[in-house]
Amino acid sequence: MRERQSLHAGRFLPFGLQGDCVNQHCDVLRHFCAGQKGRGCRADPRLLPLSCDNRLMPGTIGLFLRANDNNYQLQLKDMGVREAKCHGFEILVESAQNDASKQVAQIRAAIRAASSNQLVAVLVSSVRDEELAPTVRETAEAGLAFALLNEGHFVDQIHDQYKDRALFVVTPDQLEIGRTQGRQVRALVGDHGKVLCVTGPMNTEMARRRLQGLREILVDDFSIIELNADWTSERARMLVEHWLSTITAAELPDMFVGHNDEMALGIRQALRDAASRRNMPLSNALMTGCDGSESFGQRLVREGRMTATVIMPPTSGAAIQWVAKIRSGQDHPPVRVVLPVTSFPAMGDLKVP
Repeated sequence: MRERQSLHAGRFLPFGLQGDCVNQHCDVLRHFCAGQKGRGCRADPRLLPLSCDNRLMPGTIGLFLRANDNNYQLQLKDMGVREAKCHGFEILVESAQNDASKQVAQIRAAIRAASSNQLVAVLVSSVRDEELAPTVRETAEAGLAFALLNEGHFVDQIHDQYKDRALFVVTPDQLEIGRTQGRQVRALVGDHGKVLCVTGPMNTEMARRRLQGLREILVDDFSIIELNADWTSERARMLVEHWLSTITAAELPDMFVGHNDEMALGIRQALRDAASRRNMPLSNALMTGCDGSESFGQRLVREGRMTATVIMPPTSGAAIQWVAKIRSGQDHPPVRVVLPVTSFPAMGDLKVP
């Protein structure tokens, strides 16, 4: 999927005035910081308030998404489009449809056409981390900024080789996502139990760190059954459906954890089918997910289809702010910008349905 949008804005208003992109993004970060309850906000303080000026930023930003049928990926697109408009960039949006080779080919094609497209930065939500390292180097060699929109420590090593280039990561706190899900489990289940966790692909650092955070909180008090999926609802549904067919009602876990809300929805569908076909007691199964957009994850919680979720901010907005800073000569980004996450509902409001 390929989109190109011309988004030259008029005046980009300073913080506090009526600039939708400014107020929306600051409100998002304020919300997450407020949710930290004294633990400290890890959002980069240089992003609050935004550093804005009234000059247009010439050039195009390439935004390369993992897929276009995933709620969080759509949030990345929407936030990226708004923030690009604020700073006067054009934006090129590509979707790899969960195909790592396709994503690499899309990025390389954009780099080859950088002069004609006025490409200034490449932003990527990766399909597979290990596929990206060569393209990050190619981006640096072409003199372009690169931002990974999820965790990936391979960027640190490449950054050390190109210290004069803007190569950086903007990520929700992946470890804290898993820890938050672990705290949700303890708040809802108690001190001991069994959890089934449907993870993202374990060849991604996001999935590995979320699972690590969950294990840190649950330690040996809980047994964790792990099913490795691919971020999609359908794959999660198929895996859980098959697993349920191999157990008895006495072996059911106390709670289900999905590494994103899409997979949590797939888990719910599998549970609903098993409840009707095998008369398993699953209609009120406890479940949490992650992403937590108001229109999807939070809605599923309000509708009673999930018990909880973890809200994480889309990272494309902060990445484009840094590109604007680079282009205006204001500042260079740190190699890693970590955005805070928070439980929904708040930990004190969690309750068993």
